Amino acid sequence: MKKLSVICMTILAVAFMASCRGPQGPAGQDGNANVASSTVTVYSNDWEWSNHNCQWMVEIDYPAINNNVFNHGAVLVYMDVNGSWNQVPLTYYYQDMITYDDGTQEVINCAASIEVATLNDGGVRLYWTESDFFDGMRPDTHDFKIVAIEATVYSNRSDVDYSSYEAVKKAFQLADD
Repeated sequence: MKKLSVICMTILAVAFMASCRGPQGPAGQDGNANVASSTVTVYSNDWEWSNHNCQWMVEIDYPAINNNVFNHGAVLVYMDVNGSWNQVPLTYYYQDMITYDDGTQEVINCAASIEVATLNDGGVRLYWTESDFFDGMRPDTHDFKIVAIEATVYSNRSDVDYSSYEAVKKAFQLADD
């Protein structure tokens, strides 16, 4: 009888708990756990001059770049140019002000090549090379977006235009950060 009593109380307790459901919160935003995306601001002082290569360089740690991503996935880098994300490598055109010894100033048109190398220990290295290979001034502060895509996801999405951050954002349901 004691055994039957315990079984009945257990059944009642389970039935009671199953019927006690609290209110559900709003549905969470869909995302993709196999794709990481972050915006990184590289400040002017972060760039280091490489006399050997006649270019500026900065390394950005990004732990989402693991062996799977490095060897078989994808690492995409985009630079914010006037409010639009442009895929690196790119040629960046801008204007700069030159001040001469006599105090006169002149606006000059400039071009820089920005390139990226993925590091196998979790990061990227960006290179900034002025078209005239002159080391006069550090690059200004710029925002870069890094996207790391796991191999299984990347290999199954040949339909995505990876040169367009907006297409990548939509395809992988990335949130703006």
